[in-house]
Amino acid sequence: MTNLYIKGTTKTPEIDFKPGILQISGRSIAEDAVAFYQPVIKWIEDYLKKPEPLTRLNLKMEYINSGSNRFIFTIMRMLDEAYSQGHNVVINWYFEEDDDTIKNLGRDFQALVKAPFKMVEII
Repeated sequence: MTNLYIKGTTKTPEIDFKPGILQISGRSIAEDAVAFYQPVIKWIEDYLKKPEPLTRLNLKMEYINSGSNRFIFTIMRMLDEAYSQGHNVVINWYFEEDDDTIKNLGRDFQALVKAPFKMVEII
């Protein structure tokens, strides 16, 4: 399985996926979220055919618009399904201590998945 790396821009997050560690960080306000996230979703589909013993999703978002929320949740749902099938999955949601918007969004996502979901405050 090859790694997936997409350099972040002012409108799209950095994607740094290696088997076992999937990291999405930055801002996600892509004008065409479908086109941006399509290869990301495809990589995860391929990865989940034979995942590592532990898969960790690290989300370090500064801002996410509603169009991107859908894809972030799709990624979480895919990993949550793998967790339901017996795979070890951990989702880490990072947020700045004074960023209630990202913190609350993380809590909303946390309520929607069964996989271990850790809220990680950045001080």
